[in-house]
Amino acid sequence: AKPLYYIAQIKPAKIVRPMKTFIKLCIVFAIAFFTCSPEKAFAHQTPARAKALCPQWWDIAVKAGWTVKQLPTLDYIMYRESRCRKVAHNTTLNRDGSEDLGLTQINDWSWCKPTRWQPKGWLQAMKVLESCEDLFDPYINLRAAKALYDYSEERNGNGFQPWGK
Repeated sequence: AKPLYYIAQIKPAKIVRPMKTFIKLCIVFAIAFFTCSPEKAFAHQTPARAKALCPQWWDIAVKAGWTVKQLPTLDYIMYRESRCRKVAHNTTLNRDGSEDLGLTQINDWSWCKPTRWQPKGWLQAMKVLESCEDLFDPYINLRAAKALYDYSEERNGNGFQPWGK
């Protein structure tokens, strides 16, 4: 052990430099921590995620505009509709011959093919996608699902109605 008089002889620069570095790191951490919304920062830590069926898509869902509170229901829908498969493609179950695409199985005739009301398609008019095939991209599919959710929430008071929930 060094004698006490040695401690008194330590130059202030030896103490100040590490403190400056520590303070800078604290400031960087604080900026990074507080500029990100808690909902997005801690989406991966919600208790519901431990029981999730499709947790691999939760972070992308949050980036696509879904809230952490909506994730458990969205998770159930993704599992029920596609078994969490981004390339899920239903070409046979709809009587009208329409197809359902992607994680949330969005119907092409209803939402992304041209209609008399939306000559380009509803999702194209909302600038969510360019073609129905874009629905195989998980981020675009979850953005499209969020657009449908918002539309249904506004019109019917139940955003999950398009999925029968």
